[in-house]
Amino acid sequence: MHSELDELAADFQQYFKVEHAIVTNVVAKDGSLPTAAEFLASIPEPFLLAGNVGQLNLNALRSLQRVGDLAEELANYLQHQAKKLDLLLHYVLRQQDAAENRFVTLSYGGAGMTFLASIPFTPLQVVEVKLFLADNAGAVFCFGQVLSSEPHTTGYLVKVVFRQMREEDRELLVRSSLQQQARQLKLKAEQR
Repeated sequence: MHSELDELAADFQQYFKVEHAIVTNVVAKDGSLPTAAEFLASIPEPFLLAGNVGQLNLNALRSLQRVGDLAEELANYLQHQAKKLDLLLHYVLRQQDAAENRFVTLSYGGAGMTFLASIPFTPLQVVEVKLFLADNAGAVFCFGQVLSSEPHTTGYLVKVVFRQMREEDRELLVRSSLQQQARQLKLKAEQR
């Protein structure tokens, strides 16, 4: 068990994490991590849809670079249409947020997250995770494992390592955490 926790700890450090509060749902699961096929089959449809729409938006904007003079106007139009879709998807994804499983992160990144819980989680416990990113940036569904659950002044500080996640969702989390860090740094600079 110790080597499994050491491996999880190393995985937890793989990516940058930003201190930021976002809504997450965490559900403890019995047993081991699902297989890759079981994981893909368990992803709720709205999460798949959100990921596909985001990728389509990126591909559409890339192809505009070859259009020429009208590319900027067309890109602006497409970005406005994408914004409308994002707002609608955000609403649909919020329907996936279950109040009884809701927590708020203290930090998150491409490898994992931390949050406070009123009850302890068990190290190595498998958890189903839904992350609802700020500013309508999307949502991620994945499975993780609890690295630790330490007593804290307001409950338990839980660290979760993301173990099964689509690669495009990991990229979304990395991009989101870096954008959040940039916003935080800009805010600090303005306060000086």
